[in-house]
Amino acid sequence: MSNWESYCTCTDLACPCHPSRHQLGCTPCVRKNLKQGEIPSCFFKKVDDTGKPEAYFFENFADWVKEHGEKGRG
Repeated sequence: MSNWESYCTCTDLACPCHPSRHQLGCTPCVRKNLKQGEIPSCFFKKVDDTGKPEAYFFENFADWVKEHGEKGRG
């Protein structure tokens, strides 16, 4: 999946799970996040890409959607 720029909104290019560092697409990122009980940053960015959440746990995502939800619809 060498066309990661067409779909990945993550800005952490140093992360070993980032699609720019391998040919496995989002799989390593999703696997890592699920193991840690977190949600990938791209989900937060889909709702609102103007800020950064305190953390990336499920609860933080629910709060993020409540606070910024209208911007991410569509």
